[in-house]
Amino acid sequence: MNAPPEPLEIEVITRFLHRFADLMSNGSNSENLLRAAKLIETTVKRAAEAEELLRQERSNCARLKAQVSALSRDGHVLVPIAMLRLAASQFSTMARGFAISGDVVSQVMCEASATTLGRVLGANAHERDMSDAM
Repeated sequence: MNAPPEPLEIEVITRFLHRFADLMSNGSNSENLLRAAKLIETTVKRAAEAEELLRQERSNCARLKAQVSALSRDGHVLVPIAMLRLAASQFSTMARGFAISGDVVSQVMCEASATTLGRVLGANAHERDMSDAM
């Protein structure tokens, strides 16, 4: 990727196009030069805005990665049990809705997800009971 032109260089080019258009006085060539100058100015402005948005998004991405890293351990993300219960409940509700509408594939996917979360929650409850008994 080429480095973007310096602001001074862009200003020199657009000033040249404006002066050259003035020399041509009227006609389509003059209009084309003015339109080219305007397009350059607009494109440079949009590129600068896009670069700023990209910088912000990279910063957000780094921040989110740091947050996920803080929540993870050994490649696993720690999630509150209440969130897992909520997700299981939502999958069950969606499965019932898909069953009513006749969308069997989505129904089965949601039921499988709810069942998997139920097993995780059941295993966690069993581990907790075992540690409490000791």
